[in-house]
Amino acid sequence: MLKRNAKKLGIAISFVASFAFNALEARPSIKQFNAKEEAIFELLADDMEYSQSLVVGKGNAIVINLDYYISANRVAYDTQKREITLSGNVNAYKGNALYLKAQEIRIKLQENYSFLEPFYLQDSTTGLWVEATNAEYDKDVYKMQGASISTCSVNNPIWQIKASVGKYDVNKEWLTLWNPRLCVYDIPVLYFPYLSFSAGYKRKSGLLYPVFGNSNDDGIIYSQPIYFAPQDWWDMTLTPTLRTKRGGGVYGEFRVVDDKEQMLWANFGYFSDSSRYQNSYDLENQEHFGFQLEYTRKDLLTDVQNYFYEDGLYADISQVSDVDYFRLADNKAQGQADLQGSLLTSRLNYFLKSDADYVGIYGRYYSNLESTSNAKTLQTLPQVQYHRQIDKLFIEDLYYSFDYQIKHFTRPIGYRAVQQEVQLPILFTQNLANDYLNVSISPVFYATQVNYSNVKNGLNLEAGRYITQHYQLKANTDLVKQYESFGHTLGLEALHTFPGFQDKKGDFTTFFTLPGDKQETRLSVAQHFYDASNVLKLSHRMHQYFHLEDEHKIGELENEMQYFYNNEWSFLSDIFYAHTENRISEAMHRINYSSEYLKVHFGHFFRDSFARVDWSRGRYGEANYIMAGASKNFANLNLFANLGYDYKEDYFKTWQIGFETSVRCFSFGLKYVSEIYPMLTTRGAEARDDKYVLLTIKFIPLLSSDVKVGR
Repeated sequence: MLKRNAKKLGIAISFVASFAFNALEARPSIKQFNAKEEAIFELLADDMEYSQSLVVGKGNAIVINLDYYISANRVAYDTQKREITLSGNVNAYKGNALYLKAQEIRIKLQENYSFLEPFYLQDSTTGLWVEATNAEYDKDVYKMQGASISTCSVNNPIWQIKASVGKYDVNKEWLTLWNPRLCVYDIPVLYFPYLSFSAGYKRKSGLLYPVFGNSNDDGIIYSQPIYFAPQDWWDMTLTPTLRTKRGGGVYGEFRVVDDKEQMLWANFGYFSDSSRYQNSYDLENQEHFGFQLEYTRKDLLTDVQNYFYEDGLYADISQVSDVDYFRLADNKAQGQADLQGSLLTSRLNYFLKSDADYVGIYGRYYSNLESTSNAKTLQTLPQVQYHRQIDKLFIEDLYYSFDYQIKHFTRPIGYRAVQQEVQLPILFTQNLANDYLNVSISPVFYATQVNYSNVKNGLNLEAGRYITQHYQLKANTDLVKQYESFGHTLGLEALHTFPGFQDKKGDFTTFFTLPGDKQETRLSVAQHFYDASNVLKLSHRMHQYFHLEDEHKIGELENEMQYFYNNEWSFLSDIFYAHTENRISEAMHRINYSSEYLKVHFGHFFRDSFARVDWSRGRYGEANYIMAGASKNFANLNLFANLGYDYKEDYFKTWQIGFETSVRCFSFGLKYVSEIYPMLTTRGAEARDDKYVLLTIKFIPLLSSDVKVGR
């Protein structure tokens, strides 16, 4: 705070023993110089008196150094004692912000010591202020008597912490209080024998704010995060957790920033249920544990001078014992995971790239969290790919590329397989009709070999071999038209695949797809409408497949439309229509309204029982949901409500209603939540209903706590 001022003034005194009075100034002024003749201390006042060793400035007295600007009614400077005394409405400014207030400040320059009475200090960044009856400043530490701390208005604070004794370390920005009492207005509501916390935004190791709660099923809930920040490039949080009726555990979060400014994030945890709790709910697992890691890095091993000038690593790994792990951990753990329904996916990819070649190694691991065993789930560990980038072949408009992949499908129980694939497309393309139409023909040479292992239980699988030379014909056009009041882009594409030569032997389970074995056509339309200011108003996309040799020749029609009425209203519709059933297989609609003070959304999601299962896009199982929500902001009050309703089964999957009110220094919220979530029992996943009240209180920025009360 004033340490730099005191130190610099002390240095100046040791070098210089004379003062200069500048009569040319508009006001009387005294300057102090160092050995390099640099002015590092200046005293100004309306009236200046000098008597023996005492210099007194009266009326709008000001002391200026390189860091601070201090004003007072009176300043006295004793040159022999090397002490400055400022009295009467003392205000110290750092930059453009008020930093410290007192009625009197005494600074002993050589000793780096000052005494302030009464004392007031404020941090312009956090808004935190500290007030005390008196304070001593010695060696970068303020020692205070009768201290009050808050971020609210000084005149009538909503909350403040009052302490008999306090200490503030300037360098560490660390505030320590003895016998602190949390007061709402002037009413004490909470007492601590001791409290110590950071008063700035700089990362520091220490205890974070605890979380308290109560549930009829889990008992009293207590979590105490412990934060470690030993270096600027990494930190970690450990959170011991106790649920008195259930058990206890510990969770951790780890973050590290590499030399490319990329962050590696990891989350881990362990929780153990008591035997009584496990037996009461017939849980499959008594211990719940998990590990998550996310990391993306480019240019890991390569250099721009190398043949492979670019490489990259992508890791998104989530391994947990069951779905209950996410509920016991914080919300961030589930938000970071690739969790579609009950299917959890982990990925680990690495690639090398040059102008002509691409090499990739991929791994995928799937976990069905609603199953008591994951042993029958096929995993792709690993998949290796070599790809030759598209390049010119002999003549103009003739191109080729090459692709080789080997995939290892494995699992503990059930058949396993190793698949090798080779694909060589040759592309001839031409622009017609003054470049309005592009057509291309591509003979594609494709071969795959599948070898099975671990084939048991009477299953007879012969190694499969498939060789084909099929053709792809494509015609597409991209049109742009600017009208007087709007713009329109239109893209049309037709892709037709038909077989040529093929040789097929052995078995291919439903897990494998064989390209080019049947005739099929895909028609696509994509169009966009823009207003006169080139702002997107409407986007429309449509796909239709025709499987000409299947029993059901017409595939699903997908129609997606998004309409932006204005900056506040938008509408989204995505529909899959099954011609074979003459009805919609999957649909999603959503209306959004968003303004400065009001946000509303209403949506509908539907998936019929006959819809084709597609694990890659999280499409499996029947669904019938209505989703709605609204939030209204007033001056200092936010009201909100959300719901998810299964209209076929006639139950609310989740709903909540509540409010939050906040001012600059205080926030208070209350919400009632009802949700149905899965829990893994010995019989598999079963739904569990949970209702609770969540109370949130924040004394900004010092204390934030959630109190959860179960039904």
